[in-house]
Amino acid sequence: MLKSLHPKNANSENGFTLMEVMVAIVILTIGMLGAALLMANVYKNTVRSRYMATAAALANEKLEDLSRFGVGDPRASLAGGSLDPNNPQGAQTQPWNGVTYLVAYYDTVTLSSSTGAMSETRQILYNGGTYFTTQQFTADGIWHWDTTTGYPSTPAQTFSSTGETYLRLWKIDADTPVTGNVLITVNVVLKNDAIQPPVSFEMSMVRPSLN
Repeated sequence: MLKSLHPKNANSENGFTLMEVMVAIVILTIGMLGAALLMANVYKNTVRSRYMATAAALANEKLEDLSRFGVGDPRASLAGGSLDPNNPQGAQTQPWNGVTYLVAYYDTVTLSSSTGAMSETRQILYNGGTYFTTQQFTADGIWHWDTTTGYPSTPAQTFSSTGETYLRLWKIDADTPVTGNVLITVNVVLKNDAIQPPVSFEMSMVRPSLN
């Protein structure tokens, strides 16, 4: 008796069951969600790194500003200030050699995201008084003083530019780390709650004291 050349169930159709398809879809979805989360974290960390680099540059710039002031300049020698962004110590009266000075221990810097301009609040000692004005540097290399109240101006004025604002605070500790020196610590904080964890950079220097 001859055997059939056709295998059994030759006309049957093999394929995936509905359960197998559903499992495959779930696994693919989990993989895609994981990849999307990874890309989002990479982008978030890249943006935060850029802000941190800017904060570090602004902290270094402020320390350079303070270091170029003379030893007898109260803006960089009188003890005071705070590094807490929720409790910045602004303009305070500080006595020195019988004269009362108005000393500010924080300022703001705004970087325009559209034009590349930078607006910086500055403290100026002028004719025995303390004044505040805002200086703006544009991308073309030209700097501009706030002309709303003249130069120097009081109180502090700000330019109406949009962008990222950094709060720079500094604290001066007398006779630290040794007697005769002051420790100046600068803390730069990005004022943008959408960036988490918050962007903050701290830097210090030591210089001779007033006395």
